[in-house]
Amino acid sequence: STGSSGINAEYGGAGVVIPTECSMKKPEKFNKVLVSVLICATFMYTTFGVLLYTAFGPDTGFSTGQITQNLEQFATHMEDRTFWHLVQVTVRLCLVFGIAMSVSVQLIVVLDIFEKELFKPGRLSQHNLFWKQNLIRAAITVFGMALAATGLSFGHLVSLTGAFSGTLIQFIFPTLCYYKCFGDNLAWYQKMGVWVLGISGAIFGVLATYVTLVEMFT
Repeated sequence: STGSSGINAEYGGAGVVIPTECSMKKPEKFNKVLVSVLICATFMYTTFGVLLYTAFGPDTGFSTGQITQNLEQFATHMEDRTFWHLVQVTVRLCLVFGIAMSVSVQLIVVLDIFEKELFKPGRLSQHNLFWKQNLIRAAITVFGMALAATGLSFGHLVSLTGAFSGTLIQFIFPTLCYYKCFGDNLAWYQKMGVWVLGISGAIFGVLATYVTLVEMFT
């Protein structure tokens, strides 16, 4: 369940699909770009995962779900420990850099919606809007840093994201919106397919979220 949630989180870019397509110079090529990115991502995830599991077997990630822990174990058993410790540190730095650089992409939709609602007429004043927006973004960043500092497992956080948020964004909300817009024009078997997708996603989301939370706090 945790593994499935992690996969769901890794492919959970549904929230940035529309903004990405709208910001492209040639939006008509979006489908080709999307398919190419999915193929490359699938190849990298599969190759890296298979190679690591082949090397470490059931001990991959230990109880933390982080493959970088295996690199540390690997380094301590090698003759050239300095080199492999350097590899371990480099991998972790690349991981941190990748996450840090992707935060703005992941939050752009959330911040855009949140700020539009927050600064509507009659709510917060738009005076010094630039500084207020950056203060909000800085506060969210600090919250993320504080969450990371708690020592929670990165693997479990990814799994929780996939189980809860990923399921809502990729299965439940799209299903409801699609049925609301096109439900009257669908045949009975098409309606059944839409409902099966939505209900299955909801069941998976609830179970996966429960399992992940139990693993995080036990």
